Amino acid sequence: MRNTVLNRLTPQNRKTSIAALSILLSFIILSAAVPHAWTTTTTTFSGRAFVLSVTAPVVGTLTFADTGQLPPQGGERDATLLSVSTAQAQGIVLLSVTKGFDQTAESEASVAFVSLLPGTPNQVSADFVRSNTEATCNGVVGGSEIANLVVAGQNIVVTGQPNQTISIPGVLTLVINEQINSSSGGTNSITVNALHLTTVGGTEVIVSSAHSDITCAPPPPPPHVQKDFMTGGGYILNNGQHANFGFVAGFKPGRTSPDGQLTYLDHGTGMKVKGTVTSYSGSGSTRTFGGPAEVNGATGCNFSVTATDNGEPGKGRDTFSISIDCNGYTASGTLAGGNIKLHT
Repeated sequence: MRNTVLNRLTPQNRKTSIAALSILLSFIILSAAVPHAWTTTTTTFSGRAFVLSVTAPVVGTLTFADTGQLPPQGGERDATLLSVSTAQAQGIVLLSVTKGFDQTAESEASVAFVSLLPGTPNQVSADFVRSNTEATCNGVVGGSEIANLVVAGQNIVVTGQPNQTISIPGVLTLVINEQINSSSGGTNSITVNALHLTTVGGTEVIVSSAHSDITCAPPPPPPHVQKDFMTGGGYILNNGQHANFGFVAGFKPGRTSPDGQLTYLDHGTGMKVKGTVTSYSGSGSTRTFGGPAEVNGATGCNFSVTATDNGEPGKGRDTFSISIDCNGYTASGTLAGGNIKLHT
């Protein structure tokens, strides 16, 4: 094609065109030596976490303890719920958190004593289910924690590998630790669904879903975001029984006063607590927070929690203690499952 065009040109135009072509080729060669351009001038974030999503014929889709979408500028969003019960799914002490700052996007979701297709021969249950994701400028990581998984009366060994699949032919498919890495075009992105159930009848249930992504700006990194807050979802053993908790507490990004929520349920005593965080203090890796609480639906109580982040994973390392003033209740211990994380 190039020779055909040049043959139609006059000698003078041909010299001009060849000269212009030489300049263009030189520009292309020089451009090829320039490093890959950044796709953005400002680091942007995206994230979402929810504990339960139930889709069923006629009913449609219902989502519980859903943070909603994290805005592009980052920050923190969370959702807590003491319990949920539908025909397709049940669970207690629901917590979801998504956040983005300091060149990192993170999300987590956790729930205790979850039951899918409850009361049916194909019931799926687990004592504790948690997912977490992290996206940075260097890549993505994610995982899940599932305790005592049972499917149709059979104990399932959770391998920890992504996308472990259990099927009951003609009935259901369960994906365990479902991981979707959708990184591309300068954006690092990951989604983890701890449990993803589908049935031949059209029911779909997702348990503990965490999504994080980040598109990084060129160096230098943006200034450090001022914050001091703690998140936690898990359980301790109190007199041999599970005591489950979910909380977000402290000075979140952009906040000048502490806030947050606590949900707590002791299976040994049956006590249920819903607390609002109004105080927060501490040093090192330990924080103490508290405020007014409803205990078994009654107001007039106050709670105090002291939690310590001793590193990852939280199971067997982090510690949690709680006291309630109106009934003298106390419980404490090292996490038997879950995680506590301090963000500073």
